[in-house]
Amino acid sequence: FKQRDLQFQPSGSPPSLLQSASPATSLKEHSCRALLGPDGRTPGLPQNLGMTIGQRGSLPSQLSTTSAGAVGKLGLTGGEMDEGDSGFMKLKPASEDVVSLAPSATESVFVEDVQFASLRNELETDAREFAAQSWSLAVEQSYVKQQERDVIKRQDVIYELMRTEMRHVRTLKIMLKVYSQAIREELQFSNSDIHRLFPCVDDLLELHRAFLFQLKERRKESLEEGSECNYIIQNIGDVLVQQFSGKTGNKMKEKYGIYCSSHSDAVSYYKELMQQSKKFQNLIKKISNSSVVRRLGVQECNLLVTQRIMKYPVLVERIIQNTEVTTKEYEDLTKALSLIKEAITAVDTKVNESEKQQRLREIVTKMELKSSGKFKNGLIFRKEDMLQRRLLLAGMLYWKAASGRLKDILAVLLTDVLLLLQEKDQKYMFASLDSKPPVISLQKLI
Repeated sequence: FKQRDLQFQPSGSPPSLLQSASPATSLKEHSCRALLGPDGRTPGLPQNLGMTIGQRGSLPSQLSTTSAGAVGKLGLTGGEMDEGDSGFMKLKPASEDVVSLAPSATESVFVEDVQFASLRNELETDAREFAAQSWSLAVEQSYVKQQERDVIKRQDVIYELMRTEMRHVRTLKIMLKVYSQAIREELQFSNSDIHRLFPCVDDLLELHRAFLFQLKERRKESLEEGSECNYIIQNIGDVLVQQFSGKTGNKMKEKYGIYCSSHSDAVSYYKELMQQSKKFQNLIKKISNSSVVRRLGVQECNLLVTQRIMKYPVLVERIIQNTEVTTKEYEDLTKALSLIKEAITAVDTKVNESEKQQRLREIVTKMELKSSGKFKNGLIFRKEDMLQRRLLLAGMLYWKAASGRLKDILAVLLTDVLLLLQEKDQKYMFASLDSKPPVISLQKLI
C-alpha cells in the first residue's frame, strides 16, 4: 500500500470580534464602588443558576506549553476572538428599545425594555465591577506606586482572568436568557432543538457563574482595611484548582466536551434555519439589533464559548511567571495548569471521536444500498455493520493491481476490521481487488 492521505483537516480559526474600550477617566471610580455593593457588601451569587422562567431568555489561543494535539484538533488559536472589551452596557432611549420580534403586527410583540430590564441591570452591574481595563487602573494610583513591578504584573493578569470570566458569563447569559428563551417562546422550539442550537449552555452558565463568584469573593477578602477598591490578591491558585478538579472539574470536561463536539452541528443547524425559516431569520435579526446583546450574534457567541477553555492556560502561565517559585501559591498554580491542560485534552478527545463518527456516517450514507463484502472465510459484512463499530482512521490509498495499474481505494479502519472501498458513480462499494477480500479481520493480525 502507498499512503496518500490519512489525515483529518483541522477546522479554520474563527475571526476576531471588534472590540471597544470605555473611557479611562471614570474607570477607577466605577471599579472602586463596584467592589462593594450599595449596602457595603459584595454582590452575592445569584440564586437561580441556569434557566429562569421569569426572565426573557439565556442560555474552539495557541498555548505555549499546552498539548499541541488539543490545540490543533479544536482549531482554536489564542487572541483571535475575545468576549468584547467594553466595560459598560449602554442604554438606548426608550423609543429605540421597543423591538418587535414577530414578523407581523398580528403576532406577539417583543418589548425589550420590559422583557430585558432585569437582565440589562444584571449585565450592567457585572460590567461596572470590571469597568477598568486593568488592575493598575482599577485601584488608586498612589497604591499602584507603592507596589513592586512583579506584583503589578501579577495583579494585572489576575484582573484580566476575572474580567474575561465576567465577559464569558455575559456571553452565556445572552445565549440562555435572550436567544434561547426567545426562540423557545416566540417560535415554540422543542427542548431538543434548543439543545442542538445551544448545547448544555445552562450547565456552562452555572459552572462559570459559580467560578466568577469565587474569584470576586477572593478579591473582596483581599481588600485593604478601610479601602473600597485597593487590594492585592495573594493566592488564586487554590480557586483554580477547585474549579478544574473533583466533581466540578469532571463537569467542566463533560460539558465542554459536549459543547465543542456539537459545535459543527450547531453551526450547520443555525445556517439551515436561517435559510429555510423566515420567522427564525427575522427573530434573530431583531434580537441581534437590541441593545442588550449589542450585536453579539449566535455564531459569535458559539465561537466565544468554544474558545474560553483554551484561554485559561495562557492566563495561568502568565500568573506563574510573576509568582515566587518557592511558595504554596506557585505549587497550586502549577497544579491548576496541569488540570486545565488535562481538561483540554479530554475535550479534544471528545471532539476527535465525534468528528470520526460523523465521518463514518457520511461514508455509510454514501454506500450502495445493499452493499456488502466478504471476509476471507466467506462471512458476510454489510454496510449496517459499520455503524456498530468506531472509526479509527479513514483515508485514500493506492492499490497496485496485478496488471500494474494503480487504483484509488478508501481504507476504513474500524475497531476490529479494515475495509477497502471503491467509489463509482459517487457511491462507495466494497472493492474488488484481484480476488482479495475487501474486509480484513484484525483480531488475528497481532
